Amino acid sequence: MLTVEQELSLDTLLASIWASLENGARSRTHPFHTGVIATIAEDAPQARTVVLRKVIADTRTLIFHTDQRSEKISELTKNPNICWLFYDTTERVQLRLSGTATLHHRDALADVQWQNTKLTSRRCYLSIPPLTRLEQAGSGLPESLLKRNPTLEESEAGRENFTVVETHIHTIDWLWLNSTGHQRAKFVWQSDGEVIANWIVP
Repeated sequence: MLTVEQELSLDTLLASIWASLENGARSRTHPFHTGVIATIAEDAPQARTVVLRKVIADTRTLIFHTDQRSEKISELTKNPNICWLFYDTTERVQLRLSGTATLHHRDALADVQWQNTKLTSRRCYLSIPPLTRLEQAGSGLPESLLKRNPTLEESEAGRENFTVVETHIHTIDWLWLNSTGHQRAKFVWQSDGEVIANWIVP
């Protein structure tokens, strides 16, 4: 991630932001590989850490996977507004991205993402439903899968529980933390696709 120490233009900064997000989706060691998503529940905001699975800069799209039976799904069904939060501890850069979520459960995009999902991740979708009460701490996975990954055939039972959440980004808020003075920029996309970009006071 570039910082204003390099006398960035807003255009260069925006390109750097999307490049960093794309790297985050590709690399498990990148600080943006996981982010926090915030949703709106009936009585309180909710936030969770998710894995950034795919980024499409041209369409301002961020994608993560989740269980169709999770509370995130019911919350986003009622209110599709969503916010992502990322933080790079090395560069001291915070990103907040707000947008609208679209859920993909039994469609072509979900099929493609499922086919590209490793068995280690498919295993998560073979558990009993989230929020089920347990007598003791546990994952909810079948006993036969506690110490191994499922076979490809076994994993297919989890397809029904697999959902792709696609976020179309409307605003990006970039903040660089620095002891000599923080710096902040905001990018807002209009309905016609034009972006309004400004440096703003942190």
